[in-house]
Amino acid sequence: MENITSPNNELIKKIKSLKDKKYRKFYGEYLVEGEHMVREAILTGQNIVCVVCQTTSYEKFEHTLQPIQNLVKLVPPNVFSQLSETVTPQGILAILSMRPSKEFIPYKPFLVLDRLQDPGNLGTIIRTAAATGFRDIVLLQTVDPFNPKTVRSSSSGIFFTSFYPMQQEELLALLQKEHIPLYTADAGGENIFTFQINEPVYGLAIGNESAGPSDELIEASTSLIALPMLREMESLNAGVSASVLMYLCNGKNIHNE
Repeated sequence: MENITSPNNELIKKIKSLKDKKYRKFYGEYLVEGEHMVREAILTGQNIVCVVCQTTSYEKFEHTLQPIQNLVKLVPPNVFSQLSETVTPQGILAILSMRPSKEFIPYKPFLVLDRLQDPGNLGTIIRTAAATGFRDIVLLQTVDPFNPKTVRSSSSGIFFTSFYPMQQEELLALLQKEHIPLYTADAGGENIFTFQINEPVYGLAIGNESAGPSDELIEASTSLIALPMLREMESLNAGVSASVLMYLCNGKNIHNE
């Protein structure tokens, strides 16, 4: 283990920079914070660059960190407080490498997120997507999934999902070429409780928090689907809507083995 005491240390500067999307993209790395996230990163075999632990917290995390002792850096509380994104830091964070990009080849149900901008909403959606089998997520001008707030909200879901940033035209051309249906959430759509999905491969699209899905996405959709609600309410939170729809669309195929 290495002890780092200066806030001007190069690793400390790098960690601070990873809060910015530009530097996450440059390094191909992102941050996870908290005991649960770090432990899950270790258990699921994520590519861990290093773990930074507050000196006063190390004893608490010693057992968790045993398999990767050579990657641990210790810092004093005053330095760790400059790195943490949480109100009450747990005293541990890690730098992880992003998985290499790969070509999007649909072979099971996948999610399409159209211009979502709230990091917390996206994190909630990622967490549910990992739980319901929508583990391929197409991003159309959507907030960075490796935003620290998104990562926290996703819990360990970020470790089990793959992201495919695309242009809308690119996605629609692919769907047309491969004859893949697209079901888009829209208030004017068919009641999801009476809607039938029989195809093994399809896209489920969720639109922008305030504007909904784009006109082009609606026009290209095989069907529009909606969650029924009492007339006093106009809409639900995007993260809640997406989560309920994912369970209703694919819940019967989830087997807890």
